[in-house]
Amino acid sequence: MRNPALLLAIVFASSIWSSAASAQPANKAEAQVAADSRMIREYVDLGEYETAKTSLEKGLAQLTAAGSGVRPIAAETHVRLGVVYVMGFKNTKKATEHFTAAINIQEDVALPDYADDRSKVVFGKAFEELHPTIKCDTLLGLFHQPVPLAQEGKDTTLEAKLDKFLVGGTMLVMYRGADGGDFQEAPMSKVDGCTYRGDIPAASVNAPKIEYYLEARLKDGRPSARRGKAQQPYVVNVSFGPVADAEETTPVVEEPVEVAEVTPPSDEVEELLLTKPKTGKGSGCAGCAAADNEGRGFALLLMALVFLGIRRRAQA
Repeated sequence: MRNPALLLAIVFASSIWSSAASAQPANKAEAQVAADSRMIREYVDLGEYETAKTSLEKGLAQLTAAGSGVRPIAAETHVRLGVVYVMGFKNTKKATEHFTAAINIQEDVALPDYADDRSKVVFGKAFEELHPTIKCDTLLGLFHQPVPLAQEGKDTTLEAKLDKFLVGGTMLVMYRGADGGDFQEAPMSKVDGCTYRGDIPAASVNAPKIEYYLEARLKDGRPSARRGKAQQPYVVNVSFGPVADAEETTPVVEEPVEVAEVTPPSDEVEELLLTKPKTGKGSGCAGCAAADNEGRGFALLLMALVFLGIRRRAQA
């Protein structure tokens, strides 16, 4: 015999579990990739480079789909994949592509501790290519390393170095969003030596892209140097997704829902739950009236017995 109370508890617990699953945070992909990445070292130690490559490529696809393609975990995944390409496939070209992508996302990204010496050399060359050593006293003109990626809803920081002979006026970033139109301008401030830094405001950073160019001007407003131009601006791909503004969100691991133990009812109680209440003959209102008449008759009989008892005591 089925236990209705137990069935009800199971149905209730299932509904709670479904609600929890549907309320999963948008960074579930990040939590999954972080968990999978723990096995990469084991694959490398065992020489299972194809398995490691497949796992990392799958992780990058998940992060991109979740809008986490320009977050630190994506940089770490690119670095691991670069190491696998060097150690397992001797493919320095593909490794450099992934090292470059990682450094563009996070400049201070580090190699995993299982990286070999060749991986370190390839990584170092990729970093130097993106961040060449520029000395202010020998710099000629305007130097700028283009920004290839931006994150939707976040300021996009740009950096440039300007020849000391060109300094004197202002340094500007000219930008526009994906819808085109006129370029807006934002100032760049001197932060160190000959280095200038400025931001494209978050409000203009929307998928799929933004465009910009840099311009240094003299005190009288005339341009003294430019990188990019209105007709041929730098194009930055903008990553979009639900975690674009969750920079400080810690991946949440789903906790199982505890279902309280339900004590099965005794046979007597179970029979009462399953037994239909007795009703009078007939159906509809006729049956209801019959049941009501039986209740009234019982009440009148009880009242009569009480009255007779009181009368006998009075006579005695």
